[in-house]
Amino acid sequence: MSAMDHVRHLSQAIGPRGSTTAGEEAAAQYASQVLQEIGLDPVTEHFASPASAWRPYVIFAGVALLGELLFPTTGQWGAAIALLLTGAALISVLLELSFRHNPIRWLLRKRQSQNVWGRIEPRSQPKEQVVLLGHLDTHRTPLAFSSPSWLKLFGMLVPLGLGAAVIMIICFAAGIGSLAPTLRLLSFPSALAVLSVFLLSLQADLTPYTVGANDNASGAGVVLSTAKALMEHPLTHTTVWIVLSGCEEVGCYGADAFAQCHADELGIPIWIALDGVGGGGARPAYLTRETFLLTTRSDPNLVALADLVSSNHPELEAHTRMFSGAYTEGAIGGKHGYRVLTLSSFAEDSRLTEWHRLTDTVENMDPEVLERSEAFLWELLHMIDLQAGTEVR
Repeated sequence: MSAMDHVRHLSQAIGPRGSTTAGEEAAAQYASQVLQEIGLDPVTEHFASPASAWRPYVIFAGVALLGELLFPTTGQWGAAIALLLTGAALISVLLELSFRHNPIRWLLRKRQSQNVWGRIEPRSQPKEQVVLLGHLDTHRTPLAFSSPSWLKLFGMLVPLGLGAAVIMIICFAAGIGSLAPTLRLLSFPSALAVLSVFLLSLQADLTPYTVGANDNASGAGVVLSTAKALMEHPLTHTTVWIVLSGCEEVGCYGADAFAQCHADELGIPIWIALDGVGGGGARPAYLTRETFLLTTRSDPNLVALADLVSSNHPELEAHTRMFSGAYTEGAIGGKHGYRVLTLSSFAEDSRLTEWHRLTDTVENMDPEVLERSEAFLWELLHMIDLQAGTEVR
């Protein structure tokens, strides 16, 4: 089966695949079946994950708003409580944006999800390890992602909301010594910005899941089709881990669980994430860096090899991009100190096409972009393998 066949099955036969839902589980079962059929012995590993990407920000904003209510109504003790609550909420959400454990995560209800993986050994002595990841789950379809204008507005509101929380904390701290009306006037506009984050985050969890043809049946499909090609033509010196992960859309819980579970076996592998690699009106791309709260820089050697593939195969139209305001599973590779490269596809105006929308369907994908992304990955893997074979260890 081709990558496009996998995309059709995941997005049409299975459909929406929200994190920790039955749809995501069905996608994992499908991935396991595909890996079995090509001759692998796939492993399904379960882990616990929240079901919502937005609930942490609802909690953060809700706690800050509670602090704002306490601040002018309960005296100096209220200011102290508001300071502690809002300070803890801000620290927690910053840790959440960095994919770290934090008190907000303790409050989130967890459900079971799963990763499916298999390992393809090289023909000769292994000298390198590559982890290929494509996540199976899909996102909701929030108002914040419904149009370029809304996405731009939301991109401004998030840092504004974080900055507003800082101003509120300063006001609360000052209010312990004095509840001057000026402090209340200063904190109230900041609370309105936090309220905007609260309402948009709350609305997001009321929306349906997308079928996620491009994000990310495309990445999962390429990982599955590449696994078949590697079983037929293994690399010479490179072990390849095939990973179909869960719960990327709620904070990369699946990728993080995989990295933690296999830390001793992996060492410091090459970590290649595939996310949205078949966008309509787009071209294949490889990220030089991605920034959510922290910045994950792609491995310079991998970028150089990708540049070489791009130069040797101009027909693939692959190009470099920087990505900000969101994340891929490359961020988890960076968190664990791995050598990271993320493959995606972008339109000329830097858009991720049909991103987190109901219109992310097969009809709005470009099969040629998907094929070129797959071909680019194949050439890159062979470049990595060639380099591994020539290195002295």
